[in-house]
Amino acid sequence: SHHRDEIARGTYDLRIEKDWARDLTTEDLLLLIEHCPSSRLTIASATKSVDVLERLSRDSSIDVREAVADNLRTPTDTLNQLSTDSSSAVRMAVAENANVSEANLETLARDPVNYVRWGVAHNEKTPSEVLQLVIKDPDSYVSDEAKRNPNAPKRGLWSRLFKKD
Repeated sequence: SHHRDEIARGTYDLRIEKDWARDLTTEDLLLLIEHCPSSRLTIASATKSVDVLERLSRDSSIDVREAVADNLRTPTDTLNQLSTDSSSAVRMAVAENANVSEANLETLARDPVNYVRWGVAHNEKTPSEVLQLVIKDPDSYVSDEAKRNPNAPKRGLWSRLFKKD
């Protein structure tokens, strides 16, 4: 309790290990992200707390917001907010997250930045209707990745030759 007061007064700026970030209570994590900026990136990438992820999704640091977008515990609502982030790195992380909504994948498939569209093409949760958008992408890096996606519609020569009747 004494240390908690000292942290709240800003006496320390703690860096914590990922294991700690996974094991601390939401209350303790909220205290740390409020008063120990050096801990935010580690907490964003390791925490399981939805409340903490939600709070960190509004962080001023692009790296922290990207770590939130990468975290597989980040809920769809928070990813929806991050999908319009000014940083393309954050939008790419959203596009690759398994919890991203189908509507957001469709929007991100039209992102002006190629590697955000690549994230959509790479995501194994991207449905075939959305993959059709990125399969036709003018950037071959994006379209090639979309064609490799397990959900890609198979309409090529081989699938026609070996069509099961």
